[in-house]
Amino acid sequence: MTQRGKLGPSDPVHPLLAKRDRLSSEWFYEFCAKYGVDEPDEATPEQQDEYDAGMEAIYAKIREEYDAEMAKQGD
Repeated sequence: MTQRGKLGPSDPVHPLLAKRDRLSSEWFYEFCAKYGVDEPDEATPEQQDEYDAGMEAIYAKIREEYDAEMAKQGD
């Protein structure tokens, strides 16, 4: 049990999850700055499609890296 206000140990975070979160955050801020919005849902439908495509590309890249990592461990 931890003291009040103190965090206890947590499970380690996989580096690819941290990378995914960082890339997603960067894309979010880049997109919002590009279109002058606070949230992607404030953009036009076409712009929202661009945002979604960017997020899908990030997730696809991370999945590829994870699959490559798993294949390497299987060798």
